[in-house]
Amino acid sequence: MNLATDLTHASILAAEPQAVADSVPAPPLTPREQSRRYCILLLILPLLAIPAGIRLGASDFFLRHGASVWVQSNDAVFAMRDRDCDVLIFGDSTAMTGINPEVVQRNTGFKTCNISVTNSVLAVTHNLTLNRYLAHNDRPRVLLIQLSPDGFQPESNSWRQTVYAEGLLELLRHGSPADVRRVLLTHPQESIAFAGYAAGFTAYSGIKDLWFHATRIRPEEDAVTIHNGFFTPPAPASTACEPGATFSNPQAGGDFPRSLVKEFQNEYSARSGIVLINVAPIPSCDENLAAFSSELNGVTSNALTPLPIGLFNDPRHYTAIGSAIVSRLVAQELNAVAQRNPDLDDRTPIPATRTIAALQRTSLPR
Repeated sequence: MNLATDLTHASILAAEPQAVADSVPAPPLTPREQSRRYCILLLILPLLAIPAGIRLGASDFFLRHGASVWVQSNDAVFAMRDRDCDVLIFGDSTAMTGINPEVVQRNTGFKTCNISVTNSVLAVTHNLTLNRYLAHNDRPRVLLIQLSPDGFQPESNSWRQTVYAEGLLELLRHGSPADVRRVLLTHPQESIAFAGYAAGFTAYSGIKDLWFHATRIRPEEDAVTIHNGFFTPPAPASTACEPGATFSNPQAGGDFPRSLVKEFQNEYSARSGIVLINVAPIPSCDENLAAFSSELNGVTSNALTPLPIGLFNDPRHYTAIGSAIVSRLVAQELNAVAQRNPDLDDRTPIPATRTIAALQRTSLPR
């Protein structure tokens, strides 16, 4: 044989042991090795699912297919640009369901916008929504911030051990990367729960869509429309106050309500003509009405107003009739503010035959 043939034959002989070794099946895993692999898999899957769920919850897909009407309304504020609003309404869900900008505008002549968010968003992101709006839109003549009496308690700013998913969603979508990292790392339990919230509500939305295609019936909650940041929750009027719906000891807030009001006024006085900090009306049968009234008297821009329980569809949200009354109260307050501050008021004079924001007394069914 020549040299080339010898080299080829030698290479084949050298490869045969490796081929034989490759063809030999690997020994089966022992039960202990199988258990170890199974445990590793159980550990890896959640670790992958958690960041995937968090990314899903912060996505536009989830906003369209899984988020509630409350969340969609909260998020829409961040897309607002170059709006010119004489009166800007901000606050918690008592303002979202209680202050109708159309009613306020009709009774004052001031162009009114509502950018209120839920309390869970306030607890996590604080004033991120308001700050972003003021950065991209015209300066309002009046900034009116309305909170429920509960919102003036220190507990309302704490969200540990509570899944405030709506607020975390807004932080993930619009907060700074540093704030997002800090919150996720300091609230691991809530972050894991948020991943489950996003996955669960996405699945729930898919089931609702399948149900609609099969029956052509939409849930009542999907029929809610939001106009200028305001909507009425689809629930019947309440007939009695719910026990334990408010803080058991409102006086525990100490000086917090006053310091919160001062914080709002100091931060936003230069970014608005006038800053009003209101407390939202609550049911007259609320067990903590007297304590709340005493605590907030002289602190907020208005006085705590009790209203019949039939104007509410839960302890802090209003029916359509209830919101009309609350909106007229706000309009009355704004007209009084305009009279005391003529430099803010360049409205077209309204005919004397028109009544402005008069709160009419009427008998309501109990």
